[in-house]
Amino acid sequence: MPHSRATGTVADPTLALDGAVLRLSGPVTLNTVAPLLVRGRGLLPQLPEEATLDLSGVTRIDSAGVAMLVELWRQRERQGTRLGFAAIPAELKPFLQLYALEPVFGLPASD
Repeated sequence: MPHSRATGTVADPTLALDGAVLRLSGPVTLNTVAPLLVRGRGLLPQLPEEATLDLSGVTRIDSAGVAMLVELWRQRERQGTRLGFAAIPAELKPFLQLYALEPVFGLPASD
């Protein structure tokens, strides 16, 4: 019997607005960032001046996911507003060190 991919599963990524918080969950990878970025760009204008992107639900992230997070942060900066990050997964920290992005994510810079 051929294997079929279920839709709407827990593994599907989501980006949801919850007051001043964007909640990102699921895998944030090359295969999922395009629709997440489109959704994020649509939600950013709805956020207050100070907002947070909660990463506690992220199950997997790669360099494409990092690029998407930085793009959302940059868009807010260009608008003169702020986007902070909460619940940064351990899997993301090596990317932040490699690309010297710790200050963007509110972490102390590594040596």
